[in-house]
Amino acid sequence: MNEELEKDMIPILIEDLGMRYPTEKSNYKKKYGLYECQHCNKEFESIIQNVKRGFTKSCGCQKNKQKITHGLTYNKFYNTWKQMRQRCYNQKHKNYKYYGARGITVCGEWQDVKNFVDWAEKTYPNIEGYTLDRIDNDKGYSPENCRWADKSTQAINQRIGKNNKSGYVGVAWYIRDKKWYATIKIAKKSIHIGSYDTPLEAAQARDLYIVENNLSHKLNLPIQERKKNNEY
Repeated sequence: MNEELEKDMIPILIEDLGMRYPTEKSNYKKKYGLYECQHCNKEFESIIQNVKRGFTKSCGCQKNKQKITHGLTYNKFYNTWKQMRQRCYNQKHKNYKYYGARGITVCGEWQDVKNFVDWAEKTYPNIEGYTLDRIDNDKGYSPENCRWADKSTQAINQRIGKNNKSGYVGVAWYIRDKKWYATIKIAKKSIHIGSYDTPLEAAQARDLYIVENNLSHKLNLPIQERKKNNEY
């Protein structure tokens, strides 16, 4: 149903019924109205603000029609799909600021839970502790940018922290030495790679360490850029 059709189906206010308490235990009154349902032409009462905000769209006749019909509610990947979309689109979700607020979205293909479940069932390694992970944390959810990974793998793929002053993962300024330190965490242990005059040099050294040791950590600089500079 497109937006214009949805607007045409908004309940029509017949009469303002004034203020009253929604329930006996309510502390505040709400303004009620008598409406005509555009789906079945039945008259019904509703809180006016609920209709204006789009919370009430019918007399209730559409509820049965809107029940989930995909039959995947109890599939083990359904909640993964649901939470993925909540993080991206529900502004009240506790983690929305890390996802939707940053422009992270779910690709069109995965808006349909059937497509996501189909991908998940084909790719899930069936290993306990593995959860959905984005390969590039600055891009959204899609088959090309997602994988299944354990917590340790996801931790090393983290994005730059808000307090990071260097602009690179694993690069920090040490006041005592007045140098930029390059570090990397492997198996919960922090390894010091070296100290450098600039954050770029430290980032390059960290990337080189990752490549030479065939690690799965995210590189600070794109491979194309490093090859162009003949760094490896």
